[in-house]
Amino acid sequence: MARAERITGAGRRLWRWSRDSGTQPRLLLAGKAALAAVIAWTLAKYAPGVAAEYPYYAPLGAIVAMRTTVFAGIRAGVQTLVGITLGILIAGFTMLVGDPGVIAVALVVGLGVLVSGFRILGEGYSWVPMAALFVLLVGGGNAEGYSFAYVVQMAIGIAIGLAVNFAVVPPLHFWDAERRIDQVNGVLAQQLDDLADVLVDGEPDTGAWDRQQERLDKAIADVRDRVSTAQEARRMNPRSVLRGSRARLQTDGARFRALERVAWYTTDLTELVARSGPVAENLGRPDPAFAEPFAAALRRVACVVRGDCAEDGADEAIAELERALDASDADPSQVTVTSSAIVALRGVLESEKRATADVDTETGPSGRRA
Repeated sequence: MARAERITGAGRRLWRWSRDSGTQPRLLLAGKAALAAVIAWTLAKYAPGVAAEYPYYAPLGAIVAMRTTVFAGIRAGVQTLVGITLGILIAGFTMLVGDPGVIAVALVVGLGVLVSGFRILGEGYSWVPMAALFVLLVGGGNAEGYSFAYVVQMAIGIAIGLAVNFAVVPPLHFWDAERRIDQVNGVLAQQLDDLADVLVDGEPDTGAWDRQQERLDKAIADVRDRVSTAQEARRMNPRSVLRGSRARLQTDGARFRALERVAWYTTDLTELVARSGPVAENLGRPDPAFAEPFAAALRRVACVVRGDCAEDGADEAIAELERALDASDADPSQVTVTSSAIVALRGVLESEKRATADVDTETGPSGRRA
């Protein structure tokens, strides 16, 4: 029995690791790509006319269409076919110069790179010069047949890749976005706790705070990408009709908007309390007389951001700091710093409350682990 429990526990830990590390969706995507490539390679021999002589382009097309979302695969497939078509047209124009040679190669590559600069081509930009060069050098005297085969086989592969991606568990990516929101909320909460320690214990390491802010900025950008992917994943996805998927997406969007606001206010607090930036140099630092209620307010707000506490306690802690400020006769510059910090703390708390009111959820850990 004990051995079975150890095996079961190890299996659960492995499952959680594969999910948290992103291994599960990558394995699924890899398996679907392999399946699509095999199907495309098998069917490529039945392509019409001369296209059957170039079956290797079909698996390539399947790979092109295999993206993390169904909609991204459609976009990549269409853009790729447009890029290839433009490359074929450029090669056809270049062949008017004569047989392939130095001038023709230079011209086809130059025109291809020039045309590929249009942003509307998206992922198809790199295919323009490549297709043009292939048609010129590989197609040679059979450029028309080769061009036809190139487009047809790529289209077959793209169609098969899209079909497989659509039919075999197309992911919605909610878990990935929610996990990263939870993680960054934890980072923000820890930063607020660290600011409280700075107020109580003494001078900060400004270099360390700069590095921490840089890491936080990158984490916010990463979360933005993941939330965007989750939103895109519902488009053209048969699983988007599942019960609760729309509400879950709205929840994640509200949590991310709150996360961005909390990050902005936390940066402001960091500038006021722990860095030697322009704000701190111009206004000074908070009066030590406010250190204890200020630190208490920071820790209470951090607890709310982490998702472990209700907003009421943080409201009271901030009110206590406001009362201490009202009763103080400190230097005006120090009062100004503390007042600015109170505004930022209120901003963090209101961001949490707004998300709760909008979607009936906290912006801390979501509680979803499925």
